Amino acid sequence: MAELILFRRRALVFLALAFGITWCAWGVLIVLAQNHAAAYGEWPFMSLYVLGGLGPTIAAYIAVYLTRSEAPLREFNQRVVRWRVRPVWYVAAIGLPIALAFVAVGIAVALHPAASSQLAIKPWYLLPLLFAMTIIGGGLEELGWRGIAQEAWGPTLGQARAALVIGPIWAAWHLPLFFLPGVSQYHGNFALFLLGVMGNALLFGWLYSRTRSILLCVFMHAASNAIVMLGVVVPSGHGMSLIGPCLVLAVGGLLFLSHGKHAVPVMH
Repeated sequence: MAELILFRRRALVFLALAFGITWCAWGVLIVLAQNHAAAYGEWPFMSLYVLGGLGPTIAAYIAVYLTRSEAPLREFNQRVVRWRVRPVWYVAAIGLPIALAFVAVGIAVALHPAASSQLAIKPWYLLPLLFAMTIIGGGLEELGWRGIAQEAWGPTLGQARAALVIGPIWAAWHLPLFFLPGVSQYHGNFALFLLGVMGNALLFGWLYSRTRSILLCVFMHAASNAIVMLGVVVPSGHGMSLIGPCLVLAVGGLLFLSHGKHAVPVMH
């Protein structure tokens, strides 16, 4: 029980630092951008933007250091670089988000054939480059959300329930982006975004609960972002924007149900 309490302490330290670092960086950036003192693509904007995005990564290491009596930094780093898992988990980590994106687009086109004319999918050979870019631009968040939060709350709440708790917190962490000119979330639909994040929290949480590999979660997060950047996105209109988030949410939930809510990591 004492060990579990310490796990929760680590998670709370992480959350306080992640929100503090990110919201301070992005908060300053919002003021600068809305007053036309910085614009997307310029180095002052991008520096604060990247710093905010790395908030969970920085916070994760600080939290581990401050609670190292619970588990040493070495143990955390072993999970960060855990690559000795069955090949099927690599296929799931990278292939599942890509497959779900294409399925969502396929459903949308089947329901509204005219939507195919709105698709703007970039050449497939750009995907590896986008994947590499999004490891930093999103993927490294997994050191905190799965490496700290899911690790901490999964054993006590159950892995699926922990993922559902993390989802809204994770979405709220992104909130400043909805007030930041120049980024894709600016003036976006936060409720729709929340639904998508909840789906990803289940999907990534399921992968982590089965492998305890932060590395694979980084890959899944990067693949999820890269396929969107490639343009495999359901066109808006006719309520079709709900297809992608609902599909991921349903698949994430079914994966947890198929393995039980207290999934035991299968290591090889």
